[in-house]
Amino acid sequence: MMFLHKAEKRQPTHAQRLFHGLVREWLWIGLLLLPITAYLSLSPGLALNNPLYDSLRRLAPLPVDPRILLVTIDDQSLKELGRWPWPRNLHADLIDRLSAAQPSAILFDVIFNEPGVPANDQRLAAAVCRAGNVVLPLLREEVTSYSQPDAKMLPLLDCAKGLGHINVEADSDGIVRSLFLREGPPDNMAPQLAWMAYTASGQVSEMPGKPLQPISQYWHRENAIRIPFVDASAHFPSVSYASVLRGEVPPERLRGRLILVGSTASGMGDRFVTPLSSTVGTTAGVEIQANVLNGLLLGRSLVDLPGGLSALMATALVALLLGLLLYRPRYALWMTLGCMTTALLGAWVLLRLDYWWSPAACLIGLLLSYLIWNWRRLSVILAYFGWELARLDNEPKVLPERRRAPASKGDVLQARIFALEQAVSRTRDTRRFMADGLECLPVATLITDPKGNILLANRIAREVFGNDLVSENLLEQLADLGYPPLHNGVRPALSVLELVEFRDIHQRSLRMELAPLLPAEGDVALGWLLSLTDLSKEREAQLHRETMLRFLSHDLRAPHSAILAMLDVHNGESPIFSQIEQQVKRALSLTESFVQLAKAEADGYHFHPSLFAMLVMDAFDQVSVIAQLKGIHLVHDLDEADESMISADQSLLTRALFNMLENAIKYSPSGTTVTLSHGCTQGWLECSISDQGPGIAPEDLPELFSQYRRFDSAQGVEGLGLGLTMVKAVVERHGGRITCESELGKGSTFSLQLPLLDE
Repeated sequence: MMFLHKAEKRQPTHAQRLFHGLVREWLWIGLLLLPITAYLSLSPGLALNNPLYDSLRRLAPLPVDPRILLVTIDDQSLKELGRWPWPRNLHADLIDRLSAAQPSAILFDVIFNEPGVPANDQRLAAAVCRAGNVVLPLLREEVTSYSQPDAKMLPLLDCAKGLGHINVEADSDGIVRSLFLREGPPDNMAPQLAWMAYTASGQVSEMPGKPLQPISQYWHRENAIRIPFVDASAHFPSVSYASVLRGEVPPERLRGRLILVGSTASGMGDRFVTPLSSTVGTTAGVEIQANVLNGLLLGRSLVDLPGGLSALMATALVALLLGLLLYRPRYALWMTLGCMTTALLGAWVLLRLDYWWSPAACLIGLLLSYLIWNWRRLSVILAYFGWELARLDNEPKVLPERRRAPASKGDVLQARIFALEQAVSRTRDTRRFMADGLECLPVATLITDPKGNILLANRIAREVFGNDLVSENLLEQLADLGYPPLHNGVRPALSVLELVEFRDIHQRSLRMELAPLLPAEGDVALGWLLSLTDLSKEREAQLHRETMLRFLSHDLRAPHSAILAMLDVHNGESPIFSQIEQQVKRALSLTESFVQLAKAEADGYHFHPSLFAMLVMDAFDQVSVIAQLKGIHLVHDLDEADESMISADQSLLTRALFNMLENAIKYSPSGTTVTLSHGCTQGWLECSISDQGPGIAPEDLPELFSQYRRFDSAQGVEGLGLGLTMVKAVVERHGGRITCESELGKGSTFSLQLPLLDE
């Protein structure tokens, strides 16, 4: 539980802090971009709105309704009938001929604002009355009203089926794209002329478009629509004004049609710039009326999407991209292009459904999101690279670096690239250094990834395993080599692999060591380092050593023991026998000391948890007889209840304590005291053995633990100079240390320290 608590409190890395800062910054950027997108979406004067509308409109053209027929006042008619304005009796004749064919309605897009001959005016009014389905135009001449007809024209207006305005709305670029189906003074609003022709034909439907705010208190506009232009390659069927007067148009062609009469001649001044002008030139006013009527007949009148819904769609797509850029930053470009395509497809689909939604604001918001995202992300990356490269540069250099041309200080990106190039070069050099160093190691060494796949292996490892090893699995290679824990087919994780010494299939003694390769920050292994040490020669030498020790301890001891037995049987008084006995005992003592020293320096230690007090008691029991014979008083501060635990080879450590006590007794005069005291401090057990002997000279202390060294203070005392050497070897193999403090004439104190056993 403590480990989990510490893991929760782990501080975030610098990269994580930078990313969290980017996320917070991105939220603020989103809160700024979304209102901007909504504002642009509600701005009708955005420059991109009109080009996008024109481009998408071309992808959704309308067919031409066959009920529409144009009677055009074209250049040929002007050539045949004379200059404009024509006498109004000609218009009366035209209406009579058209009405005789029984059309659905006649839309007369001609303004009768010039004074005329009264008889002709009366004839025209009579023709309109006889037809009963003629709609006439109104023209806005003043700011607050439509033009007022002459008193002589009132009968004409009274006989008309309806009156409609012919006003169009030019956008900021001067192109006519829209109009209002109803506009005028608040108390006298007039419908649009094409709408009047639509209703005169017997069509019944709700007027499309939504009411708008009045532009002034004197003039209101309602039901705004966009003119649903047909494709530039499509044309409304038309006949010449003059050909109808001559009777060249068969009545069957006119019957049941919605006939629109208007000028198309270039010199009449009734032409407008429309989205079709880029391909077919200016568009005549009567053709604009025909497009409006065509849209009404097909039920395809285009209206703008409500502002709130338009802003919601734009901001929703931008918000989606803002979130996706955080969730999948790798695909930022494709996600941005996808959202832009979605916006364009959405606008096109809505256009097919007779709604116009300008994706311009959305596209601007998406583009700004992508650009700002890349800018901020690049800034964060450069900041992190700068921080990481600076930290890397401050670390100690393993190898000397090669000189390179300095980068420009003005360009941050170039400087970062230059620093990264240096870091990569340093990494390559370090890897080469590691590979070369690994190759020269005297033991078989391998480096693997966390899954155990071998990445590097030196020459000795390749010789031990018998293959190249790279890309092979370590566990499989160990199993093939004869590693005992893998014989049953189980493949454990590398972290729980037993580190044992084993004999492989070639009868080599191999000792395996395994260590994790940890990152600079963290505790998850990046890989594993494994070494196999060939101990065949060492084990052979150890075998010879053990054979020699058996020879010394048994075969060499046996004849000496036999000699002593023969001397006891002879029991002679000759001095020669005493000398022989003394030399034989000396040889036996030397053999015993040598055997003990060899055991102390050997590897065959068997460590077990042990009570230090029990080891001391055993040593005291062994030396008590020697102390009694010499009259030495032994004192210690231990009792059997003492619980100081150490990890020890009990036999060898007891022998070492025995040697130290025996030396203290041998070098102490009769009637003195040998004292053993102990204590525990900071994980160490400290034991001191003090005597009251002659002491050791200061110049002899550095050589005290050397083999076969005898000093002047030891004169008269039997010894071979191997006991303290053995004691030192045993103590150091137990992870401890031994020291000596002595003063001539006052005695010596031997202090040893042993690590306590962890609870």
